[in-house]
Amino acid sequence: MAGSLKLKLIKNAGWLFSAEVISKILAYGLIILLGRTLGEEGLGQYSFIFSFVALTSIFSDLGVSFYVMREIARDKSKKEWLFPYALGFKIILALINFGVIVFLTMQLDKPNWMKWLIVLVAFENMFFRTVNLFTYIMFAYEVTKYEAIAKTLERVWAFFIGGAVLYLKRELAPFVVTLVVGYFVREFLRIYWGSKFLEKLSMRVNIKIWLNILKHSYPFWLIGIFTMIYYRTDIVMLGLMKNDYDVGIYRGAYTLIEVPIFIPSIVVSTTLPSMARLWREDRKTLDILFKKSFQMLLILGIAGTLGFFFFSDLAINIVFGSGFRESVGVLKVLGFAVPFMFLNSLFGSFLNATGRELTFTKITAFTALINVVLNYFLIQSYSYYGAAIATVVSQFFASFLAIIKMRDEFK
Repeated sequence: MAGSLKLKLIKNAGWLFSAEVISKILAYGLIILLGRTLGEEGLGQYSFIFSFVALTSIFSDLGVSFYVMREIARDKSKKEWLFPYALGFKIILALINFGVIVFLTMQLDKPNWMKWLIVLVAFENMFFRTVNLFTYIMFAYEVTKYEAIAKTLERVWAFFIGGAVLYLKRELAPFVVTLVVGYFVREFLRIYWGSKFLEKLSMRVNIKIWLNILKHSYPFWLIGIFTMIYYRTDIVMLGLMKNDYDVGIYRGAYTLIEVPIFIPSIVVSTTLPSMARLWREDRKTLDILFKKSFQMLLILGIAGTLGFFFFSDLAINIVFGSGFRESVGVLKVLGFAVPFMFLNSLFGSFLNATGRELTFTKITAFTALINVVLNYFLIQSYSYYGAAIATVVSQFFASFLAIIKMRDEFK
């Protein structure tokens, strides 16, 4: 069993790894083009738009997708009744959340053209939040190749078509519109491939069943909210408390930090369904899987810290140019968060897969609170450096608390 599981994980990881490498190269190539074309201010505006939408999309899922994936991974027979009700529930949630985002956007002290771009991105984001249910059902069957293809095609569109529009127009608005078109193509591909794992594609409405789903899914929702807060609040708070230039400087450094983050995302996507199944079937194999994942992520995370510390100047100059020289110091500080980011992805995956989602919810809630408080005080005095310090400290606390809790619960 261990041998077949290993082969399946390698195969799934191979698909996601290939897609992530291609996607990251194209995505960061696009960010480089954006920074060099529109400068620090343009990159700051772009970052604020997408971070604001991500941070305000908190009511669009309620943890339903993750819960559905875990339950179907454990028992495939549940898909025929659970998926239709979950889909209906998510559609209603997305519509409500879109209205909330539109209202909040109109209150922002931003130019009207930025507000309309936020609304457009929010509309597509609500579609994405609904459609990711199809992605998760593929993951429940431990199939990743379709998601890899969809993600790669979207990034190819964004880089070549979006990059051409950006180069020719040299304006943010047409560039964002082009990206949104590519996102919609990606979502329709996810629907097409995800529906192949269903006997019949349907949507059902039943408030009683929705409430029962919510009863089990809300811890995953809270985890998502708190995770979003300590991953997105820095850019949003910088945008509200400082100016677009400061956001651009911070985003330049954070862009490079995001490059290696695809590594734990691949590990989580490929191992979580197996962890959920092994927790019931073979805990000895689960223990081996967790330890190997931990060792690999820790080594890679430390290597990332060293690389960013010693080569940040070279990396920023090559990627963004001398105009982003202030990003060098920010990148050195953020580099210390990499090992904790890697391990936190694994800890969260393990706790969720083994039914300890409430434990992980408490951990993410506490670290999110630390992150917000630190950002509020540090940004006022140190701007983008303060945001970087807040990120490192909050990621450290998340790892520390997870290790303490796991030691107590899995002796």
